[in-house]
Amino acid sequence: MPFTVPRVACEYVIPAPRMVDPRVLRLTRCFTLPAGEGDPPRTLILAAHPDDETIGVGGMFPRLDGALTILHVTDGAPRYRRQWGRQEFRDWDEYAGQRLREVHCALAVAGVDASVCRRMEVMDSEVSLNMVPVTRRLMEIFDELRPEVVITHPYEGGHTDHDATAFAARAACTLLAREGSTAPALMEFTSYHNEGGDKVVNRFLPFDGAPVTDVPLSAEEKDMKRRMYDCFYTQGGVLRDMPVRIERFRPAPVYDFRQAPHPGRLRYERYPLGIRGKHWRQLAADAAEHLELDRAW
Repeated sequence: MPFTVPRVACEYVIPAPRMVDPRVLRLTRCFTLPAGEGDPPRTLILAAHPDDETIGVGGMFPRLDGALTILHVTDGAPRYRRQWGRQEFRDWDEYAGQRLREVHCALAVAGVDASVCRRMEVMDSEVSLNMVPVTRRLMEIFDELRPEVVITHPYEGGHTDHDATAFAARAACTLLAREGSTAPALMEFTSYHNEGGDKVVNRFLPFDGAPVTDVPLSAEEKDMKRRMYDCFYTQGGVLRDMPVRIERFRPAPVYDFRQAPHPGRLRYERYPLGIRGKHWRQLAADAAEHLELDRAW
């Protein structure tokens, strides 16, 4: 009898029991209930760049009121001027300052105080070169803030900083648990990846074992998110491709960062200054070895 094999991408994950952390279920329930009816756990949005948090979770900000912290790994300012979203800024500091103002503007649109924002100030596009210190710093921040859930990027080959942030989040949680501390549960928001040469946005690379929750935004939430996007003056070319109709979330898989996230060319390999996937995976393997993490971590 003919049957259809489900499309899954499991070659880059470590199989794990099909259990969803109750903290993740609580946050997911908060997202799916009408606004104001949920009781959100303490939530940290861990974003590689200023604007990633808005793309992935912006429509949910009002539902997280009082329970939200946003942490940016980078300040959004690459080392090389030709990688900046706009060229009229005099220097790197001025461009980084503009990226911060854009985030504060978007938070104001959502009715969220700018004080929820923190940043680690790693150079944009260089998180992959700093996975060990970023992991160590995340351990300190998780221990200080005690978030119940951390929402971050998936490992999908879209941007090296996204993938390195996913690595550091998982490594920090693993090391905290190994030390006997309570680690937060990990969730993911959508970013982007390559598929057949096309840029795929607002959709995860699929694999068996991590249920995806679709959260349709109301008309008011969609309007709010569009106005939040308008705040990112330097990122207009990126945000014009990003939809506002639905936000998607899932429990974070346990990835094998030594394996490519999907066959074929990765999205960041298409960038003129992008590193190759093989090089990135070697950096991840070296970081895991330095942190004394085994293959099944």
